[in-house]
Amino acid sequence: MSSAVRAAGGGRKKNDALISVGDPTITRVAPPDECRDENAVNIWKAQSKIMISRGTLSREDLPILVAYCNAWSLMIQSQNDMANTLYSATADGGEKVHPSVNINKIAVGQLKMLGSLLGLDPLSRSRVVGAGLSGKGEEEENEFNEF
Repeated sequence: MSSAVRAAGGGRKKNDALISVGDPTITRVAPPDECRDENAVNIWKAQSKIMISRGTLSREDLPILVAYCNAWSLMIQSQNDMANTLYSATADGGEKVHPSVNINKIAVGQLKMLGSLLGLDPLSRSRVVGAGLSGKGEEEENEFNEF
C-alpha cells in the first residue's frame, strides 16, 4: 500500500511542495534558435527577464518557455491573418470560418497551459512564488494548522 495516497480528511498539504526554486546562477538567457520569429524572441526576452527577477527560472523550464514563446508568435500571426476577415470562401461559394480562427484558438490554449506551468498566470504565480509564505519567509499562522 502506498503512503503517498491521502485519506479523506487527511489534513492540509504542506505548502513546501508548491514552492518552485529557480536556478540562482541564471541571470540572462539568450533566445534560442528554436524561436520561430521576432515575436517569439521578444516575448522570450520579456518573460525570461520576469522569471529570472522572481527567481523562478530553472534550466528545466527553458524548453517549456520556447513552446510558450512560439505559441505566442502563432497567436499574433493568426490574429494578424484574421484582421481582415473571420470567414473564407468555400469551393461552392459559401463561407466557412477562416483557418486562422482555429489556429488562434489552439495557440491561446497552449499559452494558458504553458503559462500556468511556468507560473505566468495569477493563480499559478501565487502557488509558485508565494506558496503561503509571509513576506518574512515564515509560514503564515493558520488556526487549522494543528489539525
